[in-house]
Amino acid sequence: MRSDVERIFNQRSACLVTGDTGPLNELFDTSQRYGKWALEHEIKRVKYLKQWSEQRDITFNKIESTVRIKKIYPRGKVIKIALEESYKFEYTYNSDEEASQVNCFGVGIRHTTSLTKKNDKWVVYNDWYTDCFEDALHNFSVNISNIPAHLILDRSYEAYSLHKPFYDRQKAVAYADKYCGAAWGSGNNFKYNKKYSDFNGAGGDCTNYISQVLGDKEEGGGMPNTGGWTPGSHSWSNADGLKNFLVYSGRGSVISVGTYKDLTKPTEALPNGAVGKLKLGDLVAYEKGRGNIDHFAVVTGFDSHGYPLINSHTTDRYHVPWDLGWGDSKIRFFLIHING
Repeated sequence: MRSDVERIFNQRSACLVTGDTGPLNELFDTSQRYGKWALEHEIKRVKYLKQWSEQRDITFNKIESTVRIKKIYPRGKVIKIALEESYKFEYTYNSDEEASQVNCFGVGIRHTTSLTKKNDKWVVYNDWYTDCFEDALHNFSVNISNIPAHLILDRSYEAYSLHKPFYDRQKAVAYADKYCGAAWGSGNNFKYNKKYSDFNGAGGDCTNYISQVLGDKEEGGGMPNTGGWTPGSHSWSNADGLKNFLVYSGRGSVISVGTYKDLTKPTEALPNGAVGKLKLGDLVAYEKGRGNIDHFAVVTGFDSHGYPLINSHTTDRYHVPWDLGWGDSKIRFFLIHING
């Protein structure tokens, strides 16, 4: 069974690299609606990633998928499997004279996958998971042809101290990397920090994780727990609550708010666009509809062209390009600088 699961997921990863959706047809049971939906979703993922990479002038050279089976539930002709999938993405910039600088990032996804036999081979009957590309697929037909290919040309960033009076950026990033969860690159044996509650299945763990990154006193950024911002509180675990706490307490300040195009547009004052002001340990908040912050991520690095990379939970992301998966035209991004 393990070899069949690995075969299916490895082929799906290969299609993400090549952009060819043809091989996917043999991996899904399209005789029923769940299999059809799963196949349609996978085809959209392939097309989205291909389009996203072309607009940013990059090439995905390799995408590897490692599967960890947690539980197997035989149910007649269908076998239900709970599993974790860790992706490792490798990409290079087409504009580089030598493609020697390989950039890597990881994504961790928790699946509930059901398999059935078709022509003596196991195929996907259905597949439920939190997809890192989900919000980009809703309006996949949106025309993004006007997005500039070269987003951040200046690779230099102004110097700043990693150690601040009440916020240690270096430790915050180290914490984010250690406890990133199921994503490739994460530490702690792909597990969250057991010291804190896990809100997956109860609204999502993204904001709870960011608060840990900011405030854990032993391993994280060490921001003091004041103003009701304590583990489990509304401002600790709710996205809108955390954003409001940071802004109104003065712990954070909004660099800029806008669409992807707004924030990457060069100006005289900001030649790299507003995203060029992000520092390690700063935050990106994702708004789905005015006044509804849906997700949080922390800046944990920059790729070979200075493109900001983030970590997050729920769909676990490790050093992922900050906008990947957020192509819906209604999405606005809040870039938040931590003032500590």
